[in-house]
Amino acid sequence: MRERRRFNRYSLQGKVFLHLAGKKIEVPAADISVTGVGIFLDSALFGTKPTGEVGSCRIESPDLACTIDAYVSVMRIQRLGKHYLIGLRFESIADEYLRVIQAYQTLCRIRERRAAA
Repeated sequence: MRERRRFNRYSLQGKVFLHLAGKKIEVPAADISVTGVGIFLDSALFGTKPTGEVGSCRIESPDLACTIDAYVSVMRIQRLGKHYLIGLRFESIADEYLRVIQAYQTLCRIRERRAAA
């Protein structure tokens, strides 16, 4: 499948605390961009197709300067073997949190350039 993203996503260590579709879960973070965060699930907890429902999430990671709170919706569900990669789109997020994500992305790009040199 061809990637259609406008914004690069970067691997993220940490946890996402999600309250969506009447469920409260804590899951590992997969990646992050200025448009959303990816999470890993072991089951099809939210079905196999996005519903558009909006929920809240908290992202805690030692990679980020602070904890990020945002409202999200499921944008993409992709099966990877026995696991699911869920793409959560930021529906509402404070500008200060976007700046934190942008700073993390800048750091990742610098690290990539250094590794390539």
